[in-house]
Amino acid sequence: MPALPLTRRRRTLGYVVPLLNLPLSALQAYQTYVHLMSGVPVASLEFLNDVFLLAVTLSLGIVLPWWAPVYPSSYRLTRKGVVISRFLRGSVTLPYRSIMRAEVYVRRQPAGEVSKEAVSFARESVEALRRSGFKLSDYTNAEDAIMLLLTERRIYMLSPEKPQSFVKRLRRRVPKLPVRLVELTARGKRVREI
Repeated sequence: MPALPLTRRRRTLGYVVPLLNLPLSALQAYQTYVHLMSGVPVASLEFLNDVFLLAVTLSLGIVLPWWAPVYPSSYRLTRKGVVISRFLRGSVTLPYRSIMRAEVYVRRQPAGEVSKEAVSFARESVEALRRSGFKLSDYTNAEDAIMLLLTERRIYMLSPEKPQSFVKRLRRRVPKLPVRLVELTARGKRVREI
């Protein structure tokens, strides 16, 4: 199933974070090495500061792109389940029997911007699920169409290009899957079960 294209802001972050952090990490590693070779004691505050800065720059260069959705995600329906993959995160297979429910949030913008109340409804829905104990895995590429796949303890956020078509194909494999469609418009929201 094709996914929405990655937004420009996320693509820019995907390039900028490594381009800034990798040279800074290399510079910090060189400074740490120079201080160590010049005889700075390992237990000194200066050396510990170097090690701390090295750890921070390396973690920002590796952990941030791994955690944040700054690289494109892709989705496939296979015989075993829904396969979700993203660079640095690898792929995850959700077995069809583990998917308990799906929610689709679609922005409809025929005559203007989506209302703030509608957008806050979508955010509050996700936050309510998170507060009730679900863990969130964000595999979205854009915010125009977001699909939530709820399993027993985790929510997977996807952004398929054609969410209703994705739901139809998913329903062929999970016939009794409850699906809620929320259309966010300039006038508010429209919620229906499909």
